[in-house]
Amino acid sequence: MKTPGTLVIAGHAAGLGEALRSRFEAGGYTVLSVSRRGDARWATDLSDPQATARLFEHIDSQAPPLAGVVHNAMQFHRQPFLQTSAQTLQEVWQSMVLTAFNVSQQAIPRLQAGGGGSLIFSGASGSLRAGPQFSAFSSAKFALRGLTQALVREHSQEGIHIAHVVIDGLIRSERTEQRFAPGAGAALIEPADLAEQYWQLFHQPRSGWTHELDVRPMGA
Repeated sequence: MKTPGTLVIAGHAAGLGEALRSRFEAGGYTVLSVSRRGDARWATDLSDPQATARLFEHIDSQAPPLAGVVHNAMQFHRQPFLQTSAQTLQEVWQSMVLTAFNVSQQAIPRLQAGGGGSLIFSGASGSLRAGPQFSAFSSAKFALRGLTQALVREHSQEGIHIAHVVIDGLIRSERTEQRFAPGAGAALIEPADLAEQYWQLFHQPRSGWTHELDVRPMGA
């Protein structure tokens, strides 16, 4: 029986990354999780365009045809503006914007050749509004949203569903609960519930595509 193809999670991490893997594998996809220090077969610095190209060439030879990519790479950074160095700004932008650029340049030709597919980019509340001490983080998330909108207008007519997900809240994980949301009363997004939203985006009919989705927990 023919599989749906390969899903690449670019910037895999615990929580959402594991939930995405579980949901898409249950749906028959071959799921490849890519990070700098993850599965050695796919470990890649996605801010390096040559390394990203080699990764996709490796995927071409080792996995079913590409069905889509979830770009989930992120470098959280909170620091007063006057203490934020130009190097830090560059690193945060490379983590979230340059990786998305490099991955998209590799994925789009493959999706074109396959007759379509999906590109989903994970945003944050900082994609829409910037607070104090978030100059580096929010400027990168704003740029990621802008890149997504440009790709929608340039490539959606080719059958490529491109969407930006505003994750307006904290995703439940042990680390998140310890760092940001101590106590049982905090409103958190369940990873499996969020992964289901990505699954639905992947399988929307072409006559009714969503290009931006705003997700937050009840009461937030």
